[in-house]
Amino acid sequence: MSQTEATVAADTPVKKKGGLGNALFGHVLGLLFCVGLPGFVTAIAPVSWIRFERTEDHVTATAQTCLFFFIPYRTQTVDPVIGIDDRFVQGKFERRRPSEPKHRTEDEAFLVINGEDGFAEVPVTPLNIKSVSERSQAFLDDPQAPQLKLFVVANWKFSILVGGALSLLTVLYVVGIVLSFVRMLKRIASPAVE
Repeated sequence: MSQTEATVAADTPVKKKGGLGNALFGHVLGLLFCVGLPGFVTAIAPVSWIRFERTEDHVTATAQTCLFFFIPYRTQTVDPVIGIDDRFVQGKFERRRPSEPKHRTEDEAFLVINGEDGFAEVPVTPLNIKSVSERSQAFLDDPQAPQLKLFVVANWKFSILVGGALSLLTVLYVVGIVLSFVRMLKRIASPAVE
């Protein structure tokens, strides 16, 4: 190889593998797996924040059901609250395929906040439904209590353990994106070294 050919070969840019398409595919896959999956899990087994507030002669209830524990995707308001009930749905024995044995689905429970014009149902784990219902009713019966805030989960195992673990993927994904963005800004801001 002559010196001219070597100079031309050295000046020719090397084609990088990957490119924009692979990077975009990686980000879409990361978004689906690290944000979409945890969002879906925390939506089907949600946590809720319930706030009862007493103003003058009536009580208003606001229930926010959340994704990722803090992002409300459904807000229910009952004004005025006239009563508290609970609803329990017992799990059923089901068979997914004829060859498989039957398995029992999870029990479900709901706090029912009744109002004059309707009601709100908030998913609460069956383990805690009675105590949540009793605390809510005690607040309604006490005219001196100004406010009651409750944090409730639909299912401790699935909502907190699985949803919490998967939500860590979202945190890692967001941290990775922020660090990549900071690295890109540093590259743009620093002068090119020749």
